[in-house]
Amino acid sequence: MAPFLHWLILFIFWLLLSGMFDAKHVGIGVIATAAVALVGRRMQTIGAGEGAEMHLANVRWDGVFTYSFWLLKAIFDANLEVVRVVFDPRLPIEPALVRVPTRVSTDIEITLLANSITATPGTITVRAADEENREFVVHTLMNPDGVAPAVRDMEDRVLRALRSHVG
Repeated sequence: MAPFLHWLILFIFWLLLSGMFDAKHVGIGVIATAAVALVGRRMQTIGAGEGAEMHLANVRWDGVFTYSFWLLKAIFDANLEVVRVVFDPRLPIEPALVRVPTRVSTDIEITLLANSITATPGTITVRAADEENREFVVHTLMNPDGVAPAVRDMEDRVLRALRSHVG
């Protein structure tokens, strides 16, 4: 968004919320919203790793929104599965460490995938991918054979959410 347009939207919003239209308050509003617009301009760029930066205007917000709801459902479903396993008298757990190769490459993709794995009950990211080691190590409470496909599905969704094309 153009800096002036960003400031103008903030200023109009400030005027509507303040309800004060005298010179003193309008002047304070101009200064305050200009400061926020300047700080916000820098904040719109996030480190994407490997010397690149990702501008928030280039993020696929529809993908992030869709991914967020999918992740909440996955967390809910995993919670139910963990509760089922814990209350099963046979306690059918198979703790294991699983290595999962990955295609994520930027810091934000790696962080989102690692946090998504850890947020899902029954799994924890033990080691995240980095430049030398393009794999995650995931501790699972059950079904070690199902971890790699589940992480691959989650990775596909992360890439679709953050990239304009998945390749």
